[in-house]
Amino acid sequence: MIKKLQEAYMQFVLHFDYNPNFPPNLDFNQEEYAELLLKCIEDNFDYTIEKYGTVVPKKMPRPKIIVD
Repeated sequence: MIKKLQEAYMQFVLHFDYNPNFPPNLDFNQEEYAELLLKCIEDNFDYTIEKYGTVVPKKMPRPKIIVD
């Protein structure tokens, strides 16, 4: 994984709180994918949902009972 993609991936995870799906090809253009992730952060919209099938996890409510 190139450094630009690694940094863009980490920024994406910190921004959206979930992992995006990667392209299905093993030899995908990492530079292009990193640019897409940065565009998602800039626009505050996840384009990987439609393009790569990323599934957004549902937010889990805080538990009412905490077991020690």
